[in-house]
Amino acid sequence: MEIITVLFIVLFALIFFKIFGVLFHTGMFLILLPLKLLAVLFSALLVVFILIPLGIVGAIAGVFLAPFALFVVFLPVILIVWGIYLLVKN
Repeated sequence: MEIITVLFIVLFALIFFKIFGVLFHTGMFLILLPLKLLAVLFSALLVVFILIPLGIVGAIAGVFLAPFALFVVFLPVILIVWGIYLLVKN
């Protein structure tokens, strides 16, 4: 008989904690909802006013600086040829 009583107490405790957990989760969701909406607003503003213009500037800079990337690859050859030219010139 005591085992059945203990099992009922454990069962009611589990049910109480489950209900308490659901209420706590719902309460935290309702408390944090304005902060979540504010975070979405700030992230949208960040994307529109900072990331998109930086992406456009980066794309334009990439188009104009692409020839310099090729120049850097051939820089040792160019420096060697320039050094030989300066030696021969003197």
